[in-house]
Amino acid sequence: MINPVKFKKILISLFKVLVVIELVTALSQGMKGNGWARFGIDLVIAGILYLTWERLSALVAQKREESWKAMATSPSDPGLFNALVFSLLWTDRIYENLPADRLRLIVISYTLIALGLVTAFMNIGTGLMPLVISGALVLGAVNLVTWLVSLERGEKETLQTELKLAHDVQVSLMPKSDPTLEGFDIAGISIPATNVGGDLFDYSPLGANGNAFGISVFDVSGKGMQAAMSAVFTIGALAGETGRSTSPGQILTVVNKSIFAHSRRGHFVAFLLAAIDPAGKTVTFANAGQTRPLLRKGAGLTWVEPPGVRFPLGMTEDSAYEERTVQLASGDVLLMLTDGFTEAMNTREEMFGAERVEEFARDPAICTLPAAAIIERLTAAVRTFSAGAPQHDDMTIVVVKVR
Repeated sequence: MINPVKFKKILISLFKVLVVIELVTALSQGMKGNGWARFGIDLVIAGILYLTWERLSALVAQKREESWKAMATSPSDPGLFNALVFSLLWTDRIYENLPADRLRLIVISYTLIALGLVTAFMNIGTGLMPLVISGALVLGAVNLVTWLVSLERGEKETLQTELKLAHDVQVSLMPKSDPTLEGFDIAGISIPATNVGGDLFDYSPLGANGNAFGISVFDVSGKGMQAAMSAVFTIGALAGETGRSTSPGQILTVVNKSIFAHSRRGHFVAFLLAAIDPAGKTVTFANAGQTRPLLRKGAGLTWVEPPGVRFPLGMTEDSAYEERTVQLASGDVLLMLTDGFTEAMNTREEMFGAERVEEFARDPAICTLPAAAIIERLTAAVRTFSAGAPQHDDMTIVVVKVR
């Protein structure tokens, strides 16, 4: 079934073909000695049509923007004229994103209106019958469009409710306050995008005696309620292992098997797990496809990357994750962040990038700031860079500063 946008394009293309055929025919007659008057007149008319089309296109482009602003600033009471101009000038935008099943209903509505007009002008029936028939057809079309609008609004409200519930679930899974760990200053935050994603962070004691302090930063694939429920399962699987081991590599290896066995294919979890040993002042990492942590030690910067595979959890059943241990010293700063920071974009679609994170971490001032203030400053830097561009992905970060 042809939608209104395609139908308009077909009519324009057909008109252009007819103009070309007319010019070719006139040229052929002139070359045969039948005179060039027809060809000359056709050229003049074609030139006038071309100039008129160009002028109308520029005028339409200007009016399109004006009508869009008029509707955007007062959508509840746009006025009859503004609504009419908007609906005519923005036909493409209105219909381009409609699902196929809804688009068929719109075409049926147009067909009913067309039949109503035909009935009125051809006087089908006698007396008031043409008016009754045409009125019934137009009313049916209006009712159909009204039902479609109410259906779309109901689905939108349902989606908004689901996103609100998913957001509440996501927030409930994360720590309510910064942890207290002797010798360390730790803070974390997760800023969800408009469509709730699966970024989370968590703190937990590791091992039977809680000898190590675990920090998890992970990103569950998917959006909305699906991501929220996947996060619940992931945290549950993690909780079952953190009390048995202090080894991040061993923990992620076991959790990976659970996610692979119980999740649908194509569901992945990018997971970074760090184990801090407060007594020995060390941190041990295992990374399953998450952004590498950035460590500032003295004046140097290091993206810490454990050896071995780095597949996200749930991608392959037999992934065995290795780990890397780093010795810490007073003044060291560790940034554990998701790609929502590095891939944040501005209005020119430029990414913030790892280089800007490094530039931020090189600033000597961060060594004098508490962990929470470091997060605030980096978040502000990303927002300044984005300059009003929408946030496309969750932004999650945990900062560990060694006292």
